[in-house]
Amino acid sequence: MGVENITQAVQILIEFWKKQRLKIVPAKLDEIESFQKQKGYKLPSDFEEFYSHVNGMEAFYPNDIDENGFLFYPIEAVTPVVKEFKNSEMKNVGKIFIFCDYMHRSWWYGCEVIDGDNYIIGIISDRDSFKPITHSLSEFIELYINDSPKLYNYN
Repeated sequence: MGVENITQAVQILIEFWKKQRLKIVPAKLDEIESFQKQKGYKLPSDFEEFYSHVNGMEAFYPNDIDENGFLFYPIEAVTPVVKEFKNSEMKNVGKIFIFCDYMHRSWWYGCEVIDGDNYIIGIISDRDSFKPITHSLSEFIELYINDSPKLYNYN
């Protein structure tokens, strides 16, 4: 696929979801800004771009998931790891938010915001684990569309 930027990745993702008859609804700018104020941190610009085009999967858990069992959270459901996992011993736990899960929370995908637009996306298999996958939401989307084994390897 060779995705060059987040805008291209999101457009390819939208087509991928349309083929599965998943509803595509963008988040409004004020919803994204409100989320950031309420949660107390700024999303990397790639995530702002993503949510401005597609607000995750419209019907939330346990309803609409894709054909492989993935659920991309709408902006209002993005959750800080510290809220999902009390007393987590995960490194940098206060900087990680969950934006996606697999098979009704068998495991999660989170984003550790390092600073500004510098971030790491990883697999969260339990309350204390974060295994890095990529530094790019575009690459994560590409891995997802291609059903890459990287998305299932949490050991």
